[in-house]
Parts: sequence; structure tokens; C-alpha cells
Amino acid sequence: MFRQPLPVFLLTSLLNFLLKIFLFTAKHFKVDIEPPAELKSSTYKILSPLKDPLPIVEKKDYREILAEAEAAGKPISPVRRIKPLSVDIDKCPVCGAPAEYLYSFGKDPEGFQKLQCKVCKHQWAPGKPAPKKSHPTYRCPLCGYALIKVKTRKNFSVFKCCNDNCPKWLNHRKRYRFRAFDVNFEELSCSSPTAAPVNLANSRFSSFLIAQCVNFYVGLGLSLRQTVFAVKHIWQVQISYETVHNWVVSLASKLAPFVRSIHLPLSGIVVIDETYIKVKGKWHYLFTAFDGLRGFIISQHLSPHRDALAALTILKEVIERYNNREFILVTDKAPIYEVAVYSASVFFNASIRHRPVLGISIPPGGDPHTYRPYKNRIERLFGSYKAHYKRHKSFSSFEGAVAHALLYQLYYNHLKPHDACNGDVPVPLIDKKGRQVDNWAKLIQWFIESYKA
Repeated sequence: MFRQPLPVFLLTSLLNFLLKIFLFTAKHFKVDIEPPAELKSSTYKILSPLKDPLPIVEKKDYREILAEAEAAGKPISPVRRIKPLSVDIDKCPVCGAPAEYLYSFGKDPEGFQKLQCKVCKHQWAPGKPAPKKSHPTYRCPLCGYALIKVKTRKNFSVFKCCNDNCPKWLNHRKRYRFRAFDVNFEELSCSSPTAAPVNLANSRFSSFLIAQCVNFYVGLGLSLRQTVFAVKHIWQVQISYETVHNWVVSLASKLAPFVRSIHLPLSGIVVIDETYIKVKGKWHYLFTAFDGLRGFIISQHLSPHRDALAALTILKEVIERYNNREFILVTDKAPIYEVAVYSASVFFNASIRHRPVLGISIPPGGDPHTYRPYKNRIERLFGSYKAHYKRHKSFSSFEGAVAHALLYQLYYNHLKPHDACNGDVPVPLIDKKGRQVDNWAKLIQWFIESYKA
């Protein structure tokens, strides 16, 4: 037999009755859905402590050892040779003592002549092929034991103290660790377009048309083909999307050296975060430094990797902007930022007050006067950028992606009105006639007038 379904009016009444029961129960018995009082621990990796003192780098000099021995009343004299050395060598590779302080110390099991330094007691076989040591001897600052290399990671190696009598191991049951980076920090620089495909000064198209194409592509967020379509139907000018791409990259490469010269009213609160975009079908990460109080972009860096080196690269740019003045840094709890802040304090002697934030909402019972609102502002910036980027789907070249990010930074800081700034731009630019720069043509002219040779 077939069952008769409930009439619609009975089903509606039953659902309304159940809803009233749920609302009554939620009001009086507090069974409403709400987040936990304490946020659970994040899925971010927790690093070993980075606040430990730096290791002792063992550097021996024979002159210091000789002076210490002389002061102790035990002077070290040169070797009295019976016959000359059979190995042609000038000095000890460890302390630099000259050949007159070197012993002949027999031969090793493989038949190579061994030498010993009378000053530092180092033994070695000069003629024996051996891999060169790629790092100095690091010693634990707490116990003096030599650190052992335990891990090799991208851009750095991890050394550990294995002494069971180390004070840190005895007191905290944790080993002393040190990360030795193998990069040249002075050469770190944010990504910037360098090559100009075309010479804009010799273009057969007017500067007005070039400025409007840049405005369509960057300001309005149109794709290259949509920009070509708009130009054709508004001004009846036929151009190709490759031409627009060349204009954008060439303009960005010309303006890039001058962007850092623009004075920014820094507030002392910097937010750094990253978002992901596609370049040639592969995910890349756009690291952005943002002024949390005044709402403008300080710097951007596009990297194929989401690692500590990329975070340190953009952090170095911020440190240079602040001229080594102290500032507050707000990030999420990704470990790459913790490593970047630690490295900046060690290698750049930077004074940074790091304030990591977990999540984008204030937990129940949490302090409303936290740095989370600044983190939310950069998330809103990424939302605006993604609205411009979504029509592109994927950039066809790394240079094109970097150029688009740079021009969007100029647009966001100097041309786009913001409600938070009462309809004005975050950083207004004034030309020589006292008028505000409010479009791409005026912006390009402002750069030409400000930085002409």
C-alpha cells in the first residue's frame, strides 16, 4: 500500500513548531552554537626556542695562543728540526701558525704524511684528499661543547648540542639548537620588474591611450583581452593584448626604481601576510607589508615558495624603510615569520616587537584591544586584490605578475579613494602646481617631473 504524504499545511506547521522548541531551548538552556572559550592550538608547526644565545664560533689564531702561553709562563718555541718537512706547506689551516711550528707526525693508515701544529695541537694530512669543511666549529654557549650538524634544510642547517651535562638539558630536558643560514642576507631584495619589452617614449600610440589601458587593466581589474575590447569599442583603436602586456611591464620596470623613494607616513605598526596567485599555472605567494594604522602598502614580494627566506626578504625592505627604528610587526602564527624576525634581529640588528595573531575573529572573553583588527585590514586588502586578479586566472609570466603587483600598489596607495580615509587616498601625491595626482596620466607625469635627470 502507498502511504499518504502529509499535506503541505501540516508539514509547515510541524516545522514551525520544531523551530519554536529549538529557540525556546536555546534561550533558556544555552545550547546555542558558539565557539569554544579557548581557541584550539593551530596546525602551525611549533619551532624550537629561538631566544637562546648565539653559539660560540671557534676561531683560533696562533698569535693569541702564543701570547696566552707566554702570559702563563709556558712559552711555545718553534720546532727544532732534524730534517726538513717532506710536505710543502706554509701554515696551519686552523690557527695560521707558520711552518716553523709544525711537526712531522708520522703517516696515517693510508700512507699520507701527517703533520701536527705545536701551537693548537691540530693534526691533519695535507696530501690526503678530503672534503672541505663548509662551516666553522660552533660551540654551545652554555657548556662549550662542539655542536653537531643534525639537519640540512633549505637555506639553513640545524646544529644541536648533544652534551648530556649541558645546563639546558639538565634543567629543561631540551637540547640547545642553532640554525646556521647559508644565504647572503645583504643581497636579499624584493621582486621587481627589470626588463622593459618596449620603449614607451617611442610608441606610435598616445600617452593618453597607454594610461587608459593601464587603468582598465590595473584599476578596473579587466583582463588583457577585456582591455583590448574596451579600447576598440570606446575609441575605435585596434591593439593586441600582447601590446597591453608589454606596456604594463615596461611602465612597471621604469617606475620600480622610484617607488621606494616615495615618502610614506609610517605609523609604527606593520602587518605582513601572504596570498597566493597563479603564474604559468603554478601557485606563487605574494608577500605584502601593510601599514596597519594608515592603510597603505609598504612593499610587496612575489616568491615561488612560502618560506622563511621570502618572509625575511620583505621584512628587510620594511627595516630599511624604518631606517632601523623600532616598530610593531603583526603576522599570523606561521613559523616562517618567527624565523624571519629572529634572523632580522641577529643579522640586521633590528628592533622588532613581534605580535603573532591566530585567526581573524576575537575569541569569547578575549581582549578586544589586540592587534587582530590590523590583521583583518590586510585580509580585506587581499580581498580587493583578488577581485582584480580573478579575471586573469593565471599570469603568463613572472615579470607580468610582478609588474601587476607593483602597479596595483601605486593604484591602491595614490589613486584609489578609500572609505576609511573619508573618500581620499591613503598617500596623496601633489604635483608642482599644487594639484592632487588622481589618474595614471598625472601619476606618470609626476614621476617624470620628480625624478628627471
